[in-house]
Amino acid sequence: MNLNSDLRVLVVEDHPGFAHLLRLMLEELGIVHIEIAKIYDEALSLFHKLTPNIALVDIELGDAEKNGIMLVEKIRETAPYLPVIYLSANYTEDYYLRCRHTRPSSFMNKEISRLKLHQAIELAILQLQSVENTITPLLVPALPPVHPPVINDTHFFFKVGNLYKNIVIKDIGFFYANGKMTFAKVDKRNFPTNVQLKTLEDELFPKFLRIHKTYLVNVDQIESINTRDDKVEVMGESLPIGYSYRQSFLEQLKLLK
Repeated sequence: MNLNSDLRVLVVEDHPGFAHLLRLMLEELGIVHIEIAKIYDEALSLFHKLTPNIALVDIELGDAEKNGIMLVEKIRETAPYLPVIYLSANYTEDYYLRCRHTRPSSFMNKEISRLKLHQAIELAILQLQSVENTITPLLVPALPPVHPPVINDTHFFFKVGNLYKNIVIKDIGFFYANGKMTFAKVDKRNFPTNVQLKTLEDELFPKFLRIHKTYLVNVDQIESINTRDDKVEVMGESLPIGYSYRQSFLEQLKLLK
């Protein structure tokens, strides 16, 4: 279950005991390049020194003026695609909404296990691989190749066999996740890609909005919204609105009452 020993991990955690536990778990996973910071300024200095491949960042660092979210905002200026896993003892929907713009790979509760940590790191790296292929040598050889769609302002070019299929963005009803794959729904066809919903959400906001952990919908393709049953009708299909996404989704729409 070891990760590649060349992986460089920055841990930002103000609680010494939990920081020590994270180091032990990371070392058990085969990671030897680990730097730990307790506060914002120390973390920023270590970030430039280590140039990490991944960062584990506590949201609350004991300083209201310089918390983990602000740190990641600063890091994003020079490392826009660095996988960031947020850590929190009390993760809530409010935290998600506060952190969303920094494009984290995932969130982890501090009731952590080595298996959960290992999975979170591997998934974070896979998400990065779907955007740019710069850290592929750090991954295990068995990982499948990624074929992200080519995107411009109005079109997607999905790789289908040896060809790239031109799809007009406005014709896509919604994207949905199934296992490790994401699919674009266009009429009755489904076009697959390894690009994660989170990446598509960031790329296509606000034309496409997240309504559920599994669904990202084209606002222009929405036929109706049932706020009582929390359903959205798109291309004749009834899609669920997840509780964690409901408020954010509805606030983005101009609903006449």
